[in-house]
Amino acid sequence: MPLSPFEREVLGWVLNDYEAIHTIRSDIARDLERPVSDEEVGAALLTLARAGYVDVFFYDVSSYQFRPAEVDKHPVADLWFLGNKEGVAEEARE
Repeated sequence: MPLSPFEREVLGWVLNDYEAIHTIRSDIARDLERPVSDEEVGAALLTLARAGYVDVFFYDVSSYQFRPAEVDKHPVADLWFLGNKEGVAEEARE
């Protein structure tokens, strides 16, 4: 299934660093020059995770570390995402 332009935009943001909805939503809105909702970003992140383009993490505040997480076991707003080699390859296909 091809990614939408918005999903590609989100993928670009998570390829370089751990990101969560709240860390990239305003940057994406600025780049696209339009309002962007948390729900829109969250849906794109879930699509990318389920497609295998990003890895999913939960931030453990007690150890200050990102721990691998299952995408469907936590609310998307609590998760962090990082692009993986499949995501890099998909980004290069554009």
